Amino acid sequence: MADQTSGGKENGKSWVFSGLLKKLIPHSLDLNGRILAIAGAVVFIILSVLLFPPTRESKEIQFNEGEIADSDVIAPFNFVVPLSKQEIEINRAKAAVEVPPVFWTKEEGVRHLPADLEGFIGRIGSIASADTLSSEEKISWIKDMAPGLRRDPVELLLDRSLRRKMLSEGLRLQRQLFEKGIINDASPLRRRDYPHITVVSGDTEKLILSSPVIEQSALESVIIEEARRVFRNDDKAVELFYDILRSHLMPNLVYDHKETQTRRNIAMEKVAEAFRVSDNQRIIAKHDKVTARQVDILKALETNRVRMEIETSWWKRVLLYVGKIMRILSLIIVLGIALMKFDRSVLLERARLGLAFIAIVFYLLLMALVIKLPFLSQYLIPAAFVPLVTAAFFGPMTALIFTFFAAFMMVIHADLSAGFVFISVLAGVAAIISISQLRERKNFYTIFLYISIAYIIGIVSFGLAENITFAGFLKDAIWGIANGFVCTILIMFLLPIFESLFSVTTNFTLMELSDLNRPLLKRMIMEVPGTYQHSLMIGNMVEAAAHDIRANGLLARVSAYYHDIGKLAKPEYFFENKGDNLNKHEKLSPTMSALILASHVKEGVELAKSENLPDIVIDGIREHHGTTVMAYFYNKALEYDSHDSVNIDDFRYPGPRPRSKETALIMLADSSEAAVRSLKEPNAPRIRAMISKIFAARMNDGELDDSGLTLNDISIIKEKYIQLLTGIFHPRISYPKQDEEEAKERSDEDNPKQPPQSDRKNRV
Repeated sequence: MADQTSGGKENGKSWVFSGLLKKLIPHSLDLNGRILAIAGAVVFIILSVLLFPPTRESKEIQFNEGEIADSDVIAPFNFVVPLSKQEIEINRAKAAVEVPPVFWTKEEGVRHLPADLEGFIGRIGSIASADTLSSEEKISWIKDMAPGLRRDPVELLLDRSLRRKMLSEGLRLQRQLFEKGIINDASPLRRRDYPHITVVSGDTEKLILSSPVIEQSALESVIIEEARRVFRNDDKAVELFYDILRSHLMPNLVYDHKETQTRRNIAMEKVAEAFRVSDNQRIIAKHDKVTARQVDILKALETNRVRMEIETSWWKRVLLYVGKIMRILSLIIVLGIALMKFDRSVLLERARLGLAFIAIVFYLLLMALVIKLPFLSQYLIPAAFVPLVTAAFFGPMTALIFTFFAAFMMVIHADLSAGFVFISVLAGVAAIISISQLRERKNFYTIFLYISIAYIIGIVSFGLAENITFAGFLKDAIWGIANGFVCTILIMFLLPIFESLFSVTTNFTLMELSDLNRPLLKRMIMEVPGTYQHSLMIGNMVEAAAHDIRANGLLARVSAYYHDIGKLAKPEYFFENKGDNLNKHEKLSPTMSALILASHVKEGVELAKSENLPDIVIDGIREHHGTTVMAYFYNKALEYDSHDSVNIDDFRYPGPRPRSKETALIMLADSSEAAVRSLKEPNAPRIRAMISKIFAARMNDGELDDSGLTLNDISIIKEKYIQLLTGIFHPRISYPKQDEEEAKERSDEDNPKQPPQSDRKNRV
C-alpha cells in the first residue's frame, strides 16, 4: 500500500509537470519543433549566464551619506576600494600637470657664440687701427661687415676702450644668460606655474628652477636693461651694445612637446584606480557624520566580503547561478504564456520562433557589448531593437510583449535603475508606433525621430527629478539620439536579411506587392478584367473588416488582390471574364467542370510560387475556398447518376480550410460578393439575408474552425460586409432567364447549394 501511495504521488507530480509543459509548448508543434523550442530556451539561458555572470547584491551597508555614525566601523580584513571614474580622471589630470615641461640643450651653434663675439670685436678693432683709412672709411667698412648695426652708434667702435668694455660685458652677459637658460617656447610655462623644468643634455637630465629662465621674446628687455646699467645714460652705446649682443644670442633650451606628452601619459597610466584599506583600520568613527567616500568604502567592503564568501564556499556560488537561471526561466515562461494568449503563431511556426530567438540573442549580445565597454553610456543599449523587429514581423501587440521582455532582461542582467528601464520601455513603444505606421522603406528616418524624441523626453523627465546638470542632460541626450540612429541603421540592414532567412514577410514587402502596377496585376487587367475588378473589391472589403477585428488589414488586402490569379490559366471558364454569352460548362460533365473550377486554386499557387510571392499571400490563394463543395455541379451530377455513384469529395475544393483571420476574411468576402452579385433584384433585406446565409453555411460546415475568428469577430465581419455590399449593389432590372441561369452558374463557385444533410454528416 505504501508503494502504491508513493507511486500515486509521483504520478501526480509527473502529471502536473507534463501539464505545465503542454501549456508552454503548443500541441501544434511537432516533436522536432518542441525540441527546438526547448533547445532555444536552454541556449538562451546559458548565453545569458555566460555574458552576465551572477553576483550577490550587497545588503549589509549600515550607513547613508549624512548620517551620524552610532558606532565605530573597523575594517575586518585588507581590501581595495575602487575609485569612481570621475575621481580617476581628476587624479590623472593632476598627475599629468605635475610633470614639468621637458627641454633639451641645444649645443650646435650655441657653443661657438662667445668665440664669434670675440672674433667680431677683433675684426672691428683691426679696421679701427688701420692708419691708411679715414674715419669715414673705417665706419663704412665696419658697416659693410656688420650691416645690422645702426650707423650713428658705429663710430663709437673706433674707441678702443669702449670696444674692450663691450667685449668683456658682452661675454659676461652671454655666459650669464646661457647659464640661466634661454628657452625658445614659453607657452608651457604660461599654462601653469611650474617651479621646475626638466633639461635633457645627451644621456643626462636634471631639474632646474624655472624662474631664472629667460624667454626668447624677453631678450631685448634683458639686454637693454643690462646695457643701461653698464653704459649709464649713453643711448648710443646702449643701442650699439644691444645690436652686437642680440646677434650673438640664441635659445639654448628647446621645448620638446612630444617627450613632455609621453611622460605625462606615463604618469596618467600610473595613477591608481583604487586605494587600499588595511585590516583593523578605522573606516568611520563613532559620532562622525558619514561622508560619501566612507559610503563607497562600505560598499567595497561588502563587495569584497561577498567575493570572499563565494570563493570559500562553492555551494553559495551554485546558489547564485541557480537563482539567476530561475529568474531567466521565469521570464521565458511569462513570455510563453503571453504569446500563447495573444499571438500563438510565434510559438506555432518555426520560422517565427527562430526569428524571435535570433532577435533576442542579438539584443543580448549588443547589451553585453555596451555594458562591458566602459566608455559607452548605458543609454546606448539598443532597447528599441527587439520592439522594432517584432513589430515589423509580428505586429504591435506582440511587439509590446517583447518590449517588456527586453526591459526585464535589463533588470535581470544589467541591474539598471527603474528610471532607465522606464525610458527604455518608452523608447520601445515609440519604436512600435513608428514602424507600425511606415509603409515605405524610404521613410525609415521617422523611426530615428520617434526613438530619439522618446529618449529625450524620458531623460528630461527623470533628469528634472534628480537635479541633473545641463551638461549631464546634454550628454545623456546625445547618447539617446545615438541610440535611435543605431537602432534605425540596424533595422534597415537586418530586415531584408531576416525576411529572406526566415521567409517571414513584413508590411514593407506587402506594400510593395500592393502596387497595382506590378506585372502580375497588370496581366490580370488585360487577361481577366472581371476577376481583377472582383479582386480589388474583395481587397477593399477585407481590409475594412480586418481593421474592425484587429487583423492585419494590409495582409488581407494584398492576399485578396492575388487570391484568384489561378484564373489566368483558363479565364474563359469563369463567368466574370466571358466576353460572349457562351457557357463552356454546358458541354462539359459536372465532374470535369468541378475539376476546372478547383484547378484555379492549384494553378494559382504554382503561379504565385513562380512569381516569388510570400507564403502568407499564397495561403490566401490556397485557403480562400477552403474545402467547400461546388454544389451546382454536385447537384447537376446527382441528376444524371444516383447518390451512390456520385462522391461528394470529387466536388470539393482541395483546401485547406482558412488557418488565419485574413484568409477567412477573403473566403467570406469572396462568397458574399459573388452571392449578392447573383441576386435578381438586390436590396437591403435580400442582401442581408443572403450574406447571413453564406456566413451560417461556412460556420456549419466548419470552414472557420481553424481561422482563429471568434463568434464576435464573425458578427462584426458580417455587419461590415452587409454595409459595404448594400452600398455597392442596388436594385436593377430583371435579367432574362438565360442571364439568370448564367448568374446562378457564376455564383456556384463561391455560393454553392449545400449538399444533402446526410452527405454533410458523412463528411464530418
